[in-house]
Amino acid sequence: MSRGFPTAVSDALSAGHVALVTFAKLEFPSGTTYAHNSIGTYTWGGQNWLGVGDLGEISTLEEGSEISPYKITLTLSGLDATLSGSALNEDYYMHPVTIYLGVLNADDELIADPTVMWVGAMDQMNLTVGADGGDAIQLTAESELARFDKASNRKYTDSQLQADSPGALAFEFMPDIEGTKIRWGSADSEGIIGGGGGSSSPERHRPTYER
Repeated sequence: MSRGFPTAVSDALSAGHVALVTFAKLEFPSGTTYAHNSIGTYTWGGQNWLGVGDLGEISTLEEGSEISPYKITLTLSGLDATLSGSALNEDYYMHPVTIYLGVLNADDELIADPTVMWVGAMDQMNLTVGADGGDAIQLTAESELARFDKASNRKYTDSQLQADSPGALAFEFMPDIEGTKIRWGSADSEGIIGGGGGSSSPERHRPTYER
């Protein structure tokens, strides 16, 4: 997939003498984490992005022309038990993850704001308990296309709609017509929309209801 890199970044990439850094934005319920896989702190987009260095790892980003879900794995090691336990207690499932690619000049400065490379949602989090080296957390995230492969528990009912959009009336009469067989056309048209040919009278196309 082509990327809309700023001109300065495209020129630097073409020259080939640049360093790349990956940024990860993890939107947990308790707050958003801004991190990158280098060292030090970079400030852009109004946020401070903290470097995790060798303690952090992001799997290779995959994408293709097929409509297929792609996953990434983010690993953070060297954590103490308190921090790793707090992470596992987060209600993280399906919360957003955004991965950016940044390009650095010879002075390790960002040439431009990093470019979005991948967008998805958190899926699974696993903990590996370490000894002296601390614990490691592995977070798997799925691309937005993964949602199309999963069954939805959403119900198309008035109560569900009111929970999502209070005051909406689209499903107001759903309870009244539940279990109702709706026929279109005349009474002898066997429920076929429009009935048979012939008359264009409004009476012929009025829906009738049977329980």
